[in-house]
Amino acid sequence: TVTTKTSALPNSGSGMILPSFKIEGKKGNFSVDASAKIGKFVTGKEQTFKLRGEDVGIVKSIEVTAGNSDGWFFEWISVANSKTHENIRFNNPFSAKTKNRYLSTDTKEGAATLRMTTQTQ
Repeated sequence: TVTTKTSALPNSGSGMILPSFKIEGKKGNFSVDASAKIGKFVTGKEQTFKLRGEDVGIVKSIEVTAGNSDGWFFEWISVANSKTHENIRFNNPFSAKTKNRYLSTDTKEGAATLRMTTQTQ
């Protein structure tokens, strides 16, 4: 299960970011295109959705990649392992003060891919 928190700052939400996720753990990793599971990210809201994949064990990192240039600024992404009930939260490495803080395929807005690890928390 993945839960996201979109920033409450104006223009943080996205209706077309079309994200994909790669979740890495001690036992392996899996990637999933989540664009069909997520309608849009709403400014200031938490949203939860299920990703199906193999058990990766203890989650070590998450990589999120934009599929579109409709920028999204999230505060954090949380990954819960349904077998172990472990819940790991990854904070966005960009701050609200960062000019190009969005996840977007348009690199003028930010980064197309963000990888966050448990070591950087």
